[in-house]
Amino acid sequence: MAEKIKEMIEFLSQPIFSSPIKIGILIALMGVNETSFAELQTNLGINKSTLSSVLESLEKEGLIKSFTVVENRPKKHVKITDEGRKIITTYLEYMENYTSIIKGKDK
Repeated sequence: MAEKIKEMIEFLSQPIFSSPIKIGILIALMGVNETSFAELQTNLGINKSTLSSVLESLEKEGLIKSFTVVENRPKKHVKITDEGRKIITTYLEYMENYTSIIKGKDK
């Protein structure tokens, strides 16, 4: 059990996990894969400048990809990358495993 917790702490020491907003964005994108900037902002209740800054950081880290979709007018869209999906999937697995550990149901 101690080894699993140590492994989880090591994983969670990555800079991405110091920002609840980054984690929230990636979890939201896991559910929809791709969305517009405006929809993400509305659904998460984050102001434009903060969202823009965080998305820029996530893109530099290779966890999301942003691009423009032209419908009636150009709209910025974002989508989670395979690396972003991998990080959040691992994060959620650790949280599930930790929940089991603290409930005494070590997997």
